[in-house]
Amino acid sequence: MVCTKMEITQRIYDGCDCYPWMQVFAFWPVKTLSGRYVWLRKIYKRKFWVVWGTGFHMEPHVEYAELFDILAYESIHG
Repeated sequence: MVCTKMEITQRIYDGCDCYPWMQVFAFWPVKTLSGRYVWLRKIYKRKFWVVWGTGFHMEPHVEYAELFDILAYESIHG
C-alpha cells in the first residue's frame, strides 16, 4: 500500500474555533511559515480549519510566524 501526503485543498479562517494572529511566547521550538524553527521569543500564532483532499476530512490547524513572515504571506496571498 502506497501512502501519499494529503494536500490541503482549502483553509477556513472564519469558522468555529478559529482565531486570527495573536502574539504568544514560544517556550519550545515551533516551525514558522518561513520554515525556520524558533523558540524562547515572542512570535505570532493563529488557528484555522484545513480541508484535506476532496472535502470529506477537516481538522484544526495552527500556524506560527514572525512579524516579517506575516507581512510577506499577506502580500502574496492577499
